[in-house]
Amino acid sequence: MQKKLMALSVAAGMLGSVLTATEAFAADPAPTGVTITWKDATHAFVRVTWTDEGDLPNKVVVRAPSTMATLLPVFVPAGAANVVDYPATRLPMDADALQIEVSAGTAAGETGPAGVSPQFDTTAAVPVTKVSATISGSSAMRVRWKPIVSSTTDRTPSDPLDLDGTTLYTPRVVAGGKITDLAAASKATEISFTGPPPPYRFEVLTSNEWGSRSSEVVTAATSGLTAVIPAWVKSGSPLSEPAITGTFAGDSAQVILQARNTATSPWYVVASQMNYEGTYRLGLGAVGSRQYRVQVPNRVNEFSNVVHFGGFSQTQAMTVQNNAWSVRWEPAAVKRGQTAMAAMSHSPAAVYSVILQRWTGTTWSTVGPVKAASGSARGYVKGGALGRVAYRYYLPATTVKGLWYAAAYSPNFVLTTTP
Repeated sequence: MQKKLMALSVAAGMLGSVLTATEAFAADPAPTGVTITWKDATHAFVRVTWTDEGDLPNKVVVRAPSTMATLLPVFVPAGAANVVDYPATRLPMDADALQIEVSAGTAAGETGPAGVSPQFDTTAAVPVTKVSATISGSSAMRVRWKPIVSSTTDRTPSDPLDLDGTTLYTPRVVAGGKITDLAAASKATEISFTGPPPPYRFEVLTSNEWGSRSSEVVTAATSGLTAVIPAWVKSGSPLSEPAITGTFAGDSAQVILQARNTATSPWYVVASQMNYEGTYRLGLGAVGSRQYRVQVPNRVNEFSNVVHFGGFSQTQAMTVQNNAWSVRWEPAAVKRGQTAMAAMSHSPAAVYSVILQRWTGTTWSTVGPVKAASGSARGYVKGGALGRVAYRYYLPATTVKGLWYAAAYSPNFVLTTTP
C-alpha cells in the first residue's frame, strides 16, 4: 500500500511540474491594429500605435522583412500610451521595405508574438543632373537641373507613409571648403547667381521626408590660360616665324589674339582660331612692333559638367626687328675687276635704302646705300684686293603700315677675289 501511495505522490508531483512549466511559458497575446502614420504635417516623425490586451509593457522595433535583425528598439512601460514616434531621419534611408513590429515584452525579451504594421519604404529624393548651364562675365551662372530618372520599383506602392510632391531643392556653392546656400529649399529647378571667383562647385541638395543627398551639378573652372609672348623677335620669313604659344584648361577652346599699337590705343583682333588638346600656337608672320594679349572666351561643354570662365593673358610689348633672312654673293668668287651681286632677302618688304658694309680688318666701312624693294636688295661690287673679304648689310629702323621695325645687321657673307 505504501508503494502505491508513493507512486501516486510521484505522479502527482510530476503532474504539478508539468502544469507549472506550461504556465511559465504561456505567451502573451500579440498586439493588434499596429498602424503607422505621419505624426503631423511636418513629416518629421512616424507615429506607431497599437492595441493590446491588458496593461502590458511593449517592445517596438523596426525590421526589414527580408532579415531577422531588428533596429531601433523602443520599450514602452505598462500603463503608458500605446504610441511611439520615430524620427523619420533615424529610420534607414532608401530601404525598399520596412515594417514596425510590436510585441509584449521588456528589455529582457519578448513575452509573446509580434503584431506587424503594413510595410513601407523610406526612399529619399533622387539626385539631380544638369539640364543646362550658361555663364557670363567672370563668375555669373544660370543653371537648370532635373531629377535623375530612376529605375527603382516601388515594392510598397501606396503604403501609409507615401507622400507626393515633397521633394525640395537647395542650390548651393562649394568653394574653398565652405558651403554657401544660394536660396532656401524649394521646388524650383533653376537659379541664376553670381558665384565667387572660380574655381567652385555648384551643387543641389535634394531632400524629402526621408533624408537628403547632394549632387554636384556644375563645376566652374578658370580658363587656365597661359601665354608666352616674346619681348623681342625677328620679322617672319619663309625660314622662321615668330609665334605666341600657350596652354588653356580643358580639351578645346577658341583662342583670340589681340593687339594694340601703343599703350593708349584700342585693342583689335589679330587672329582667332579653335584649338584642341589644351595648347595653341599663333603665328605672327611679318608684323611689326606692338603690344599683345591673348583671350579665351567663356565656354560651356554641353557634354560635361565643367564650365570654364574665360580670361586674358598678361599684356606684353613685343619689339620686332628687321630680318635679313638670306644673304649671298652671286657669284661667291670673282676675278679682280669682275662684278659680283650682293643679294639679300629680307622681311618686312619695306621700300627704303639699306647700307652695304665691308670689313677692313679693323672696322666696318660703308660701301654704299642699296635700294630695297619687294623684300630684296641687290648691291654690286667689283673684285679688288685679292683674298677673302667679309660684307654685311645694315637695315635701318623703318615703319611699314604704321608698325615699327627695329634696325638689324645681316649675317656676314664673304666675297673671294682671285687673280
